[in-house]
Amino acid sequence: MKTFPRSRRHRRAGRVSALFFTMLVLVMAATACNGPDTYQLAVSSTAGGSVTTPGEDTFNYEDGTVVELVATSNGGYEFAAWTGDTEDIADVNSPSTNITMNADYAITASFAEQEEDGGGGVNPIQP
Repeated sequence: MKTFPRSRRHRRAGRVSALFFTMLVLVMAATACNGPDTYQLAVSSTAGGSVTTPGEDTFNYEDGTVVELVATSNGGYEFAAWTGDTEDIADVNSPSTNITMNADYAITASFAEQEEDGGGGVNPIQP
């Protein structure tokens, strides 16, 4: 079998193909290095308390991360509810709950002044 030398055009095409393949691999590697999606969780509170876990700030989490939320009330106040983007909060009425990160969220721990007992409780029997 007789072989013929490759023409310049064939050699150039081989180099272009190798360059294209190398660029494709680099793009794929860069995409893989970016990892999973990340989302922001902005946490704040109203007067009367604070968010102790994770704190009050803007945090970044990977997609699917379950983040613990703990709100603590000050004296004379009680936790009312989590407000804002609450669709993925496990229990919006509990001061200790969690949120699953599937998007960007801005949430607020809301507090209300405790109502004073206006004497409507049970009175002891007087002799």
